Amino acid sequence: MSKKLRDHVIESTQVELKTNLDNAVEKCRFAIIWIEKNINRTEKSVVLCNLLIATADYLELTKSSLNFHISAIAVSTRSIYEINVRLRSLIADQENLRKWQSEAVTDKFQALDGILLLANDSDNTTEKNILKQEIERLNGLITKYGLPTIKQPISTGNLAKTVGLENEHNSLFKLYSKLVHPSSYLVNDYNSAASIENRKILQIHAQLYAYDSISRICEALEVPYEVSKP
Repeated sequence: MSKKLRDHVIESTQVELKTNLDNAVEKCRFAIIWIEKNINRTEKSVVLCNLLIATADYLELTKSSLNFHISAIAVSTRSIYEINVRLRSLIADQENLRKWQSEAVTDKFQALDGILLLANDSDNTTEKNILKQEIERLNGLITKYGLPTIKQPISTGNLAKTVGLENEHNSLFKLYSKLVHPSSYLVNDYNSAASIENRKILQIHAQLYAYDSISRICEALEVPYEVSKP
């Protein structure tokens, strides 16, 4: 019989949990330092290192939000999960690396467009011209580096399908979303939403996805076991 998640989980105190999260963050930081010192700077190494940095940052958020409103740890856990899904897709297909980089430009386009829409047509002319120039610069980068044009970033759900996590996504992402957003469940039944059981689910999966991401990145960049060992 194959083992289930509960077979690998050890009940611990809040102090021990914080120590475990600190260890995961430290492992990320050690791996990042080793990669920066020993791996030639390539599209792959930069992107994977950035994902490792983000994982460490969200683990820090997980640790600091253990006793806060449950939406805080829900945000960090969902983010660590989304990083893991993205990471799997990038490692599986080299072309996804370029698409992911291009998405950064698309995201910035959308942010700048939103700022422009906030400005009154007759006001802030200088500021609006600066924003428009930045948009033109970003378009130039896409052309210069031959990046694919991404009109709409792929959703995490569709990405999960491509990496074999569709069932897991359908079960857990619903919980994350209900706890991240001010849903009726979260607002009108907070005690239930912020139950010990839900907090444990978030705590466990934050660590699970983080360690999986660390392992996959270290394997992809051939980081020595002495640096990446559990």
